[in-house]
Amino acid sequence: MQSTVYEYIITIAKHQSISRAARELCITQPALTKYLKRLEESLGTRLFDRTTTPISLTPAGRKYVEKAAQILEIERSLQCDLNQISTRIRGKVTVGMNTEFCSFAMPYVLPEFRFRYPEIEVTIHEGHNRKLFEELADGRVDVVYSTYATDMDVFTYHILYSEPILLAVPADHSLVKNLDLSSNSPLTPYYLNPDRVKNCDFIVLIPEQGMGVIARKLFHKYDLNPHIVLEIQKHETAVRLASAGLGMVFTPARTLLRIPLMKPMACFSIENPILTRSRGVYYSKYAPLSEAAQCFIEVFSDVYHHESALWLPECRLLPPP
Repeated sequence: MQSTVYEYIITIAKHQSISRAARELCITQPALTKYLKRLEESLGTRLFDRTTTPISLTPAGRKYVEKAAQILEIERSLQCDLNQISTRIRGKVTVGMNTEFCSFAMPYVLPEFRFRYPEIEVTIHEGHNRKLFEELADGRVDVVYSTYATDMDVFTYHILYSEPILLAVPADHSLVKNLDLSSNSPLTPYYLNPDRVKNCDFIVLIPEQGMGVIARKLFHKYDLNPHIVLEIQKHETAVRLASAGLGMVFTPARTLLRIPLMKPMACFSIENPILTRSRGVYYSKYAPLSEAAQCFIEVFSDVYHHESALWLPECRLLPPP
């Protein structure tokens, strides 16, 4: 029962929203609100400041979440140890994902997986989406973590999260030169009418990559008629080149927060509400998942849910100043 309380508070803190936390926890918002109120009354202190938008942790709330995460980690570690005493699962699992996502997520996931299942061998295949789904269809990989699939008739998937997609523009670009960027950031992008970026210089990823697909859809949807100055394979490289002043680039908000930029960039959304893309785990509809693959999916989901470094930022769209 106490573990449930910890999960509830950590989830509210992750989303900075009771309603979004309730949806993830599959309970009603009134029930979660009442649960939180009873807990705060029993503790004699408030865990969240509800006067801010979004809601934020109080000093007591930050301490509670910190200790709750430690307690849950101890419980998970204990359960894993007990599981390994009673059974030792063996096997192999081959996982496909693109290079950027792999470098971001696997340093958190793989150590935990090896701790829980030391006798399962893990192989990672990195590549662009088209290659990964070809390997999944051919049975060369067991599961793929990706933002889209080309043929959903043969794949099953579960969504992990959705992330905001922004237009990043060099801060010294003539388009934004006269804008007040003091409130502008990847978490607080400005709305920008898509007509403002017609015929502009863009850096794009190859069509096999997810962001390459998204960029081309936006080009077509808004008739942007871009001048493509570079078409490359790696998204982080595209963003850094754009920050050096070579052009604009469509990018997930988290990339702008995570990698070092050459120069500051201004952040925009050409859609309102902000465009998002979903990332999920995909596997074949017709080939049963091995026990090793099921274990990997379970551990990945657990780590993503509990590791705050993997949580997505909340973006709030602002009108242009």
